[in-house]
Amino acid sequence: MKIAVVTPYFNTHPEWLLQCHESVLGQTHPCTHILVADGKPMDLANTLEAQHLCLPVNFADYGDTPRGMGSVMASRQGFDAIAYLDADNWYYPEHIATMVRAHQESGAAVVSASRNLHRLDGSLLGLCNEVDGKSLIDTSCFFLTRAAFALLPVWWNMQAHLHAVGDRVMVANMRHLNLSHVHSPHPTVAYRTAFIEHYRRFSEEPPPGTKSGKELIEVMMRAQKEEQERVARNRESSTTESK
Repeated sequence: MKIAVVTPYFNTHPEWLLQCHESVLGQTHPCTHILVADGKPMDLANTLEAQHLCLPVNFADYGDTPRGMGSVMASRQGFDAIAYLDADNWYYPEHIATMVRAHQESGAAVVSASRNLHRLDGSLLGLCNEVDGKSLIDTSCFFLTRAAFALLPVWWNMQAHLHAVGDRVMVANMRHLNLSHVHSPHPTVAYRTAFIEHYRRFSEEPPPGTKSGKELIEVMMRAQKEEQERVARNRESSTTESK
């Protein structure tokens, strides 16, 4: 399979972007890295073995519009699948191969990966119990085959206040479109966490530079309510049309 990995970036630490990129180059299944500058390109990106798209403005939507633009590039170039990787995260060497194998064995349109949490300094914190393929699929854990490319416009079409929980919006739309999905229990994504709650879960004192995820939970609850209302309206409309 011909695989593209899309990475949006904005004000990313150069060392983190380099680690992200090198993890893509180090995949056991070859893939092409597409870097998308969210209005502020880095000279470093021009030196890397990657396609580099520079957007003229910062969209300030948690990287969703850059992800969408990178996805369009991948789709138009005929890639068989698109994976995503945030610039502060990285893949373990077998990630893409694991996703491809899960797709080939199941035929699923969407494959998702489990992740490990890493401290801000990159050291391993522990297995993440949130990304289970049901309630949450982190953006960096998505693997979309061409059968799921109908999801691509979701990146830039969602309402502005939902971008903070764009990964959950993607899951909701995946289910709305009845796309087949399989989740890999093997953690092949390294998530560099800045959330206080993750450190406390492992009984560690959060380091400087971390933040609370409470505000995201509030957005998430509103997003879930809106999705439930939308599904109810669609069902009501379908029932009315069938009469």
